[in-house]
Amino acid sequence: MNRYYDERIAAAQPLDGHRLLITFADGFSAPLDLAPLLDRGPIFEPLRDMDFFVRVAVLPDWGTVEWPNGLDLSPGSLRAWCEAGKYLDHDATNAWIDRHADAPQKVA
Repeated sequence: MNRYYDERIAAAQPLDGHRLLITFADGFSAPLDLAPLLDRGPIFEPLRDMDFFVRVAVLPDWGTVEWPNGLDLSPGSLRAWCEAGKYLDHDATNAWIDRHADAPQKVA
């Protein structure tokens, strides 16, 4: 079973810049810089506005983060990015997940 498919976010706290401190349901927590997303298409354009960016919320029924415009991010991708220590594009995210899907989880 690919553990990334079952990831759930428990909390997301805005930090400086376009960074979030993301805490997962298993207690793993890491900061993540989402600034690289700002150039990934028009859906991410509203995140440039810091007043908008800090309005991130966790959807408890889905275990993911969402902004007021409906933009949400996959908890599995966020977990992979937090473990990698940086944002990864689509192909790199999939490669990371494939390499680490069966590895034991480390809870920090």
